[in-house]
Amino acid sequence: MTELWSDKQVKQVQIVIPFDKTESVYEFLHDVLEVKNIMKFNADNAHVLQVRVSDSKIMKTIEGLKSRGVGVEYGYVDVLDLSASLPRETTEADTIERAASIAVEGIHENVTKQASFSFDFMALVIVAAVVSGAGLIQNNVAYIVASMVLSPMMGPMMGVALGYILRDKKLFLKGTRNELIALALSFGVGAILAILLPIPFINPYAPAPFVDVVIGNWEAGILTEITRRGYIFTALDVAVAIFSGAAVAVSITKGDMSTLVGVAISAALMPPAVNVGLMLTLGLVTGSSTATTIGFWSLVLLVMNIILIDVAAAAMFRIKKLGGMVEKSAEWKAVTTYRKSTGNTLYHSAQSTSSEEQEEKREAAMFKPVETSQASSDEEKSKRGSS
Repeated sequence: MTELWSDKQVKQVQIVIPFDKTESVYEFLHDVLEVKNIMKFNADNAHVLQVRVSDSKIMKTIEGLKSRGVGVEYGYVDVLDLSASLPRETTEADTIERAASIAVEGIHENVTKQASFSFDFMALVIVAAVVSGAGLIQNNVAYIVASMVLSPMMGPMMGVALGYILRDKKLFLKGTRNELIALALSFGVGAILAILLPIPFINPYAPAPFVDVVIGNWEAGILTEITRRGYIFTALDVAVAIFSGAAVAVSITKGDMSTLVGVAISAALMPPAVNVGLMLTLGLVTGSSTATTIGFWSLVLLVMNIILIDVAAAAMFRIKKLGGMVEKSAEWKAVTTYRKSTGNTLYHSAQSTSSEEQEEKREAAMFKPVETSQASSDEEKSKRGSS
């Protein structure tokens, strides 16, 4: 029985190019990149090349095509996922590949979406902050974990890290702005909860003032979800932040987002953010220096987490060979600039040719079938008449 699944993930690369560029691109794929089984199809105004490429070679293939101008100065490149392929690919010796498994454009697009500000982003931040605040007030670990999973804060942070590595100022600023917005919303939710604490249904320790309970736990050295974030961070906190940033960068470059839930839990950005607003406001309203101290150290912990996660993610992006270019090369323009083609031409710059020239190239390059069908039909009819 033929096996369906391949040991390696395979992608289908579809290349649409003008007729006059077909030969050079075909030779480049076959001779330089050593791509096998290249299929070529005719279209009305272009040739379509299709190849299957393993994940370990997809980056090399895409970057090689861009270096030749494909997808930058002319033509289009589409990368499609294949869940299965027949026949089964022959197994090769396992090698450790540290390059990204998806093209830079795909990583850039995914991170840009995750870092964008929208109604859904704002709603998730507020919901996560409310759930986190409830977990802090009630000392409920389940609520805290749920808030970490709901929080979309990791998206803007990855925008900052990737924007820095790719020298994409727009993505860097977008990630920074949206992260600040998320933090402001979290602080605000914490402050509102602090103001509402005198209400018996909000304060689980009523009629005792909530701040007195916090002070008692603090002085007794009891670690609750609030007081544990009021101490200076330890070496373990630093290590967790660093490894969390590296892990999320690996997940993004691999194209596997399933591990982000675990990373979000380990990073723990939302609880200290809400704790800052909750404790600083509580200290301001009640005059408690203890509450202010807890809020201050929660802020220090939060800033430390953000900085280390961004630095670790940027370092991992660099390790995964996502370095930026000093000059705006063709590869850089392909990543950061989308240039719409004008008219019906496949050229994206001033290299476009006239429609007459395109038609001549199309006719010259077109695969022409053997024109024998009409002659054979006429000959068959004459034989039938004579018989």
